[in-house]
Amino acid sequence: MKVCQVLAGTGYGGLEKHTIELSKGLKQQNIDVTVIAHPGFAQDFEEINFIPIDLGKSRLNPLLLYRLYKVLKNGSFDIVHTQANKATDIVVKIKPFLNFKMITTLHNIKRNLNSFEKSDFVITVSDKIGEKLKNRNKQTIYNGISYEKMNDTIDLRKKYGFRAESFVICTVARLTKAKRLDVLLKGLAKTENINLIVVGGGEEETNLKKLADSLGTKERVKFTGVMENKEVKQIIANSDAFVMTSDNEGFPYTFVETMFCHTPFISTPVSDIEKFIGSEYTVPFGDCNALAKKLEDVKNNYAEVERDFIPIFQKAVHEFTVENMVNQTIKVYENVMGSEL
Repeated sequence: MKVCQVLAGTGYGGLEKHTIELSKGLKQQNIDVTVIAHPGFAQDFEEINFIPIDLGKSRLNPLLLYRLYKVLKNGSFDIVHTQANKATDIVVKIKPFLNFKMITTLHNIKRNLNSFEKSDFVITVSDKIGEKLKNRNKQTIYNGISYEKMNDTIDLRKKYGFRAESFVICTVARLTKAKRLDVLLKGLAKTENINLIVVGGGEEETNLKKLADSLGTKERVKFTGVMENKEVKQIIANSDAFVMTSDNEGFPYTFVETMFCHTPFISTPVSDIEKFIGSEYTVPFGDCNALAKKLEDVKNNYAEVERDFIPIFQKAVHEFTVENMVNQTIKVYENVMGSEL
């Protein structure tokens, strides 16, 4: 069975991480896998058959469509697996002219699902984002990661100049409006003796720093900028809690990594997060007052919070693995092809 992964993304977020992890996992399971993606990803697929094509151009570009058509035709792929919206929009235009099964992964909530409805099978990274999808051939497969236990203990209070007895929370995100870090900062301002580490960069960084200053929380917030993954895990693992205030998420890798770090998680009810952490640790969208109350409750009852999360951590370690993600994806391939590998 020959499988081609098509990635149109150009950043290094969850979509790209998913495609890299999945492709490497498929190869380890002896699947003949090819990846089509922007030339900048060549180093991420060094041991995989990689075909560099810049899919960042218009999805109606005739030269792009023709080049991709030729590549897919010459490859004689059994399955073309498109990752997210743009890759799906492009490949669905080519599908009628070639003989392959099209599988696509829906990574986030989309208003226009027309291209996904035309796919032979849709994998969703959470139940919630697939609720409006009419395609009956669909299944949720949660994102999985390869994770080595983080044993490095670092004193975040000393490193970032926080008070020794303070409660330390963190968040990791692209600093965009959709992440609603303004809500997190406003909620933090209504608490006492809680400090925040913000990991990531983006167009909202300057505005968020100004907001922290205007709220009088400048000394309680540390913006680290973009960091290497190992450093990010160190911060998550040594924080008292991770907080997510997003308005919209697919199934965030930060949640998975936080569970593997054994760090309690507070979140808005994005994706399927509430199914895992329960309503006790979710807060309404955009509600800084509810968030502040939750932060204080978690800080003041931390021993109980740690006990609550023990079974959640245990479930995550078994469920959110690359092996599970890959094996479930292979089963989808087998079912769509109607044959065993």
